[in-house]
Amino acid sequence: MSSSSRSARRGVRIAAASLAIGLAAGTVALPAHSDDINEQVAEASDDLARADAKVDAAIKQLSSAREQLPEARQELAAAQSELTQAQQRKSAADVKVAEAIAKVAKAKQEIAETEQQIAYLEQRIGQMAREVYQQGGQISEVEILLDSRDPGDFAARLEALRSIAQDNNNTMTDLDDAKAQLQTRLAGLRILEQKAEEAQAEAQQEVDKAAAAKARADAAKAKIDELVAARSSALRDARERKADVRKQYNQLKAEQERIAAIARAAAAKAAAGQGGIPVNIGPGGLAWPAPGAPVSGNVGPRVHPVYGYRSCHTGTDISAGMGAPILAAADGVVVSIQNGGPYGLHTLVQHGSGISTMYAHQSSTSVSVGQKVKRGDVIGRVGSTGWSTGPHLHFEVHVNGTPYDPMGWFGGSKGPVRC
Repeated sequence: MSSSSRSARRGVRIAAASLAIGLAAGTVALPAHSDDINEQVAEASDDLARADAKVDAAIKQLSSAREQLPEARQELAAAQSELTQAQQRKSAADVKVAEAIAKVAKAKQEIAETEQQIAYLEQRIGQMAREVYQQGGQISEVEILLDSRDPGDFAARLEALRSIAQDNNNTMTDLDDAKAQLQTRLAGLRILEQKAEEAQAEAQQEVDKAAAAKARADAAKAKIDELVAARSSALRDARERKADVRKQYNQLKAEQERIAAIARAAAAKAAAGQGGIPVNIGPGGLAWPAPGAPVSGNVGPRVHPVYGYRSCHTGTDISAGMGAPILAAADGVVVSIQNGGPYGLHTLVQHGSGISTMYAHQSSTSVSVGQKVKRGDVIGRVGSTGWSTGPHLHFEVHVNGTPYDPMGWFGGSKGPVRC
């Protein structure tokens, strides 16, 4: 496993107590995380949390949800902000529409009043025409004089005619002004109606924008709901697997104790000069069992990221490809070959000086129990048997049955595995 992969896995900090998940007012309540557990999680390719497929899927789902939730929350916040702004713009547009409609209504009222004024003036002009006719029509002052009974009658009739004529002139002027005003107001009405239509179109655009923003906000909210539901489901699945995972941890510990017992017995036989096992390891030390393949996981404690169960990774994981040859690290005798359990097909070789090596997750073996091997002999092939998520070699070194860090023979510090 690469350092970036381990870092990603290390980021999964989900405690069993953090199962309560809430959603209110568009926000999501994240579960609490255990920093203590998070600091200890350092998954290896054959670690239990990965070996159990259902829990591994749950952890991946949890991690995916945690990674996506911040972006989903940001999208929801942005969509809600956009929706609020769109609603505010729509409200402002509605005010403009109302104002425009009011202006149109007022303009129509003024036009109606002007039309009534024109009708009145036209009626008045007709009335004055009738009055002129009744006063004698279009006659000259001489005719008025000749037709008058006396000077006083003449003066009265002449003044009446002149008054009617003046009123007629004034009324005609008022009528012209009213008609001109009517044209102006009609032109203004058309402008106001156009502005009202534009305001209504603008308001409709804001309605559409608000609807789109609400759709985005609803989609973002639905995404958050989906992620929270997925995380809740994953935690539920993981919780349901708790007993099985606990059983696996116990199985792993029992298997490690069994291998350590075989290694101790072989070391004791070697010390007693029995079984053809070398008393001392050769001067060349140990050879790398998978030439050219890099380390993908080191020894150390493992803590299940959901349940907190502790286990110990007692070997070095080597990232070799499927079917790659596995070489004996030193001269020795094959003391055990087992198939099944956490380590799948695995071989234990005793080398002398109390040192034995173990090669796990093999796809096949090339040796048999009791067979003597030389340093560099092919003893098997890399595989993915047992609790493994991909081809690799799990390599262990035991000193008198105690697991040591194999890297101590390849430039690191020699010492028992600390868990």
